[in-house]
Amino acid sequence: MSSRNEKRARQKEFRDQKRAAAWAAYRRQRFIRIAGVLLFVVVLAVAIGTSLGGDDEPDDGANPAATPTAPDPSAAPTEADTSGEVACGGERPEPADSQQYNKPKQVLKKGVDYSAVISTSCGDITLDLLEEEAEETVNNFVFLAQEGYFDGLIWHRVERNFVIQTGDPNGLNGVPPDGPGYAIKDELPGKSSEYVLGTLAMANSGPDTGGSQIFIITHGVGKDGEIEPAGLPKAYAIFGQVDEASFEVLGLLDELKTQGGEDQTSASMPINPAFINSIEIIEN
Repeated sequence: MSSRNEKRARQKEFRDQKRAAAWAAYRRQRFIRIAGVLLFVVVLAVAIGTSLGGDDEPDDGANPAATPTAPDPSAAPTEADTSGEVACGGERPEPADSQQYNKPKQVLKKGVDYSAVISTSCGDITLDLLEEEAEETVNNFVFLAQEGYFDGLIWHRVERNFVIQTGDPNGLNGVPPDGPGYAIKDELPGKSSEYVLGTLAMANSGPDTGGSQIFIITHGVGKDGEIEPAGLPKAYAIFGQVDEASFEVLGLLDELKTQGGEDQTSASMPINPAFINSIEIIEN
C-alpha cells in the first residue's frame, strides 16, 4: 500500500511540475507581447511537452518552456473567451463540464460497427469509426463521447486547408488541463499518406500521449484535381473517416477567420467560437 501511495505522490508531483512550467511559459509570452521588447532570460528548466494529450500540435508540436518567473495562475486566463457571436449563426450550447479520469472504461462491444455524428455550430459531421484498425483509440473516443466530455467544447484550432482541432477541456492551447487526465497508447497507421481529407485522428504531444484532443484533416484537392495527403508524419492514430456528405460542414469550419497574432494559446482560435453541441455514438 505504501508503495502505491509513493507512486501516486510521484505522479502528482510530476503533474504539478508540468502545470507550473506551462503557466510560467504563458506568462513569459504574455509579457513579451505587451511590453514589445525582447527579454533575455536564463532558462532554468528544460523544455517540457504539454500535459497529457495537451498542446497536441499535429505539425510542429511546440513545447512550452520553464522560466525563472514563479507561476501565478490568477494572472492568466483559465479558459478560452467564448463570449463572441457563435460561428455560422449557431446557438450557444450549455457550458462544457469535461471531467478528469484515471483511464477510459472499456465500452466497445464485440462485433459492433461504430459510427458517430458530431453536432457542431456549423452543422453535423457524420463519420465512420475504425474500431478494427484502432480499437483502443475508438474505445477512448466513444467513452468520452458517452460521458458528454466533448459537449460544449470549442474547435480551438483551425489551420486553413490543413486541420481543425477540438477536445481541449479549457480551449486554451498549451494551458493545463489539456486532456482527460490520462494518456493512451498510439495505434499508428501504416502509411503517412493515409492522412487525407476527412481523416479523424488523435492529436498528441509526443509518443503515447493521446487523450481527448482530436483533429480532422481539411486539406483536400491538389493542383491536379485529386485529393492529396496532408503531408503529416506517421505519428497520429487514425480512428475515423468523415462521410463525403459532411465535407461541406468541414469546409465551413475550415474557413472560419482566426484571431492570429503571436499568442500560441489563441492564434489559431476562431474569432467567432464554433462549438461541439453533442456527439451521438451509433452502434450497427
